[in-house]
Amino acid sequence: MKRPLFHCALLVFAAAALPASGAPPVDGEAKRWLERMLQATQNLNYEGTFIYVQGPHIEAMRIAHGGGEGGERQRLVSLTGPTREILIGNAGVISLLPKRQTTFSGSDYQHARFPISIPRELGRLENQYALVIEGQDRTAGVETQVVAIKPRDSLRYGYRLWLDQRNGMLLRSALLDENGYPIEQLMFTDLQFKQQMDEAIFKPPVAADNAKQSLVASVVDGAPEPPSGVPVTRSAWTVARLPDGFSKILHNRFTESSGRHPTEHMVFADGLATVSVFVERLNGAAPLLEGSSRLGSMNAFGSHLDDYQVVVVGEVPAATVQTIAASISYDPQLPGKPAGEEGKP
Repeated sequence: MKRPLFHCALLVFAAAALPASGAPPVDGEAKRWLERMLQATQNLNYEGTFIYVQGPHIEAMRIAHGGGEGGERQRLVSLTGPTREILIGNAGVISLLPKRQTTFSGSDYQHARFPISIPRELGRLENQYALVIEGQDRTAGVETQVVAIKPRDSLRYGYRLWLDQRNGMLLRSALLDENGYPIEQLMFTDLQFKQQMDEAIFKPPVAADNAKQSLVASVVDGAPEPPSGVPVTRSAWTVARLPDGFSKILHNRFTESSGRHPTEHMVFADGLATVSVFVERLNGAAPLLEGSSRLGSMNAFGSHLDDYQVVVVGEVPAATVQTIAASISYDPQLPGKPAGEEGKP
């Protein structure tokens, strides 16, 4: 049986705290380096090749990036595995797959800024993360400054970043687990900066300009088109306990055309880490996930509450999704139940 929660959770997959009061102050120099990095990754023109490593999985990608007054334009092409190609621009994202072309409008698909999503207002991170200078190194043939983003508790991951000393461009990154062990790594093997980019590189195929082409929100070839979400302002579901710094940034409800298996989707973020909560009525069906599951840096925890499946998933330690899942409660007397659900347990 196909259910929207299962497909949403798959897309996200493919997706005991220490007190912050005793944490060291933010390193001003580290903050300035991160500000340079944000400017460089957004505004510079460059082409290069990078490798991405997650456990035994290794992938190589070619990237062309244009910045400046025209806005960011980006083209990614896979060099290993199945052929994949992605165009990113101000209008949205075009994913070119074998025998298929998919367009995402800017409002329907919020892509993370390559190669790491950090808020431009770095002050949002300072209560939950320490920004630290960790010396110099050499990456892709050039001298780099190493900067660490260290979580102030054990409920989120950290980063180590290698920045080009000439301009602050990110040349290498490592996502570190709660023990400081790298679980994902990305590194450029070559990179060329350019005064000007050939705009033909970022020109989409003719089919992408066809106004009749459907806009969809799935990035998995062959996955069904998910239903449109309706913002939720009142809900019978409550997440009573979140790690410090996390706040809700999204709450939508999805309903199949049949009206069965309505799903609520909540997203919580601290400025760097993001956690999703999916709640779906089972109507007597068996839960899809009970207990813990992990895929690379993503952890998930599923539980069964009354006739509902609850799944918490995010790029955070397992303890974080378990803590959030344990604090989720349901009160059928609260407003916000989907139409037709009144009177159901």
